[in-house]
Amino acid sequence: MLNRIILALVLMLGFGGVAQAGQVCNETSFMVEAAKAWRTPSGLAVEGWARIAPGGCAEIGPATDTEQYLYARTTRAYLGGVREWRGSLDICVDEADFAFEGVADCETLGLETRKFRQLTDAERESAVLVEVADFGDRAEEAGLQRLLQSAGYDINVIDGYAGRRTRRQVAAFESDIGRSFGADRSDLIQALHERALERNTSLGLQVCNDANLPVGVAVARAVGDGFETRGWWRIAPGGCAQTLSAQLTGDETYVYAQLIDGDALRPLASGTEAFCITPARFTSQTRGECEASGFQPALFRAAPAAENGGSVMRLDLDDFEEPLP
Repeated sequence: MLNRIILALVLMLGFGGVAQAGQVCNETSFMVEAAKAWRTPSGLAVEGWARIAPGGCAEIGPATDTEQYLYARTTRAYLGGVREWRGSLDICVDEADFAFEGVADCETLGLETRKFRQLTDAERESAVLVEVADFGDRAEEAGLQRLLQSAGYDINVIDGYAGRRTRRQVAAFESDIGRSFGADRSDLIQALHERALERNTSLGLQVCNDANLPVGVAVARAVGDGFETRGWWRIAPGGCAQTLSAQLTGDETYVYAQLIDGDALRPLASGTEAFCITPARFTSQTRGECEASGFQPALFRAAPAAENGGSVMRLDLDDFEEPLP
């Protein structure tokens, strides 16, 4: 509670002036949440989360001449996990909407960190989020198609071109909820986003930390003929993290965790399946001969059996080995 009071004071004191805002535009097919940071005499100021629809823009932070940094992520409405637009600089963020200045000790205030990317001079007034498929001015239509797909409607291709299949699936969605949106694309996208969030937040794998210390979590999942391993999610005591958003159908998911006990890392006990990890954030398709690929082996534990496409794994102190002497 004291930490949150201190944070509230930082919020009230940190944003006294008014400045012209910088713009962040979303040319991806995803609904994103963005945060921006910039240099001030008191240290870094940072604010988020601005939710930006596909094809839309939001004003975040000032359009200053000082260094600026940006981080963005998709919402949890999509199958396949959260996607990020990030860099290499760790900056404090909060789970809910936030704005503060001069905060450096994230853990003391119960904050998380995310890796922000430094913006170029040209991006300070207007930065653009893109993905591999360069949708440009087709982003809104592509975002509509992706949300229809994520909400369970029959969309096979995300291309940003309005066609008969897309129109039919929009009509099916309107019929299902008993509401017609006409030409109001903005309200249609918001309604589809809420439907996709409701459908998909219960899917995938959620890992919860019932211990009194933070944990770092990595997950391995069957992909095609092999496995993909990803880490790390840092989960505070009493918290949970959705590590996979895709629908689970069988015993194809494994979890590894480390209890962060001061300077010691206590590994998960009773693991049975070996996968490769690294100390830093990683994605790997390597499973055997970890050291030869610059990884290290770790024993993962099978996640609980999926029910209705979702699984929850709870970890407490008894799930971890004792610290090494």
